Amino acid sequence: MPIHAVLGGTGGTGSAIIRCLLSSQIPDLHLNVLVRSKSKLLKAIPQLESTSPTLVSIFEAPISNTDAFQACLNGASTIYVCIATNMASRTNEIACTTAAPLIAALEHFRKEQGPEYKPPVVLFNRSMALNPDVQFMPSALVKRITVWIMYGIFDDLLKALALYAQAEKDGLLTCITVDPPAIMEPNGTEATGYELMQRGKAAPMIYYADFGRAMVEIGQRREEFGGKSVGVSATGKVRPEILINLWRMLQGLRMRLTPF
Repeated sequence: MPIHAVLGGTGGTGSAIIRCLLSSQIPDLHLNVLVRSKSKLLKAIPQLESTSPTLVSIFEAPISNTDAFQACLNGASTIYVCIATNMASRTNEIACTTAAPLIAALEHFRKEQGPEYKPPVVLFNRSMALNPDVQFMPSALVKRITVWIMYGIFDDLLKALALYAQAEKDGLLTCITVDPPAIMEPNGTEATGYELMQRGKAAPMIYYADFGRAMVEIGQRREEFGGKSVGVSATGKVRPEILINLWRMLQGLRMRLTPF
């Protein structure tokens, strides 16, 4: 029985992955979901209330809860890391504070299982702004400015990726870095198509619904993409959410320009 674990199921990426997995044809799939609020998850995906517990297990706990974290990851062959933030902050460490207990849980499993331990695939949601081989901005200068403004987010992502890379060297996991452009409509289910790419120029935006489907496909193609970075580009038209993204950029700029 393949177990897929989703860390953070109430955000746009996590909920899109869950919807995709529930409608997938993966044989004997079991889905583990870690969330801070089960009621929020059920509100976002009502069909989970009528889903058999033999198919889905929901763990309501913060990531600091070691027992819940280990229970969610136990036996998982595919782990989707969807705990993230779009808001820049000097104290932002959410990617690192997710990576650390995840790696600790895998170390616990390997010690417990010995030679029977099988490293899972971890899909780490990063950003296309940090992928040197895939471009989505109108110019390299705009890309550099964006990374500078949103430094609080990107620095945390790079540090977390270093943790996963070391864990991969240690044989604990296989990491696939998944790089989307700007993602639109976190509560939407509209999908217009996507493509996977490892170099070239991508569309500047994608819907969460498409990105969730892409994450599931990448997980299924683990042998092809293991240890690599994969960009995800939209193939259909995407409506921009201008005001919310402009506000995020302004918040990031304010953080960079003010001392406190």
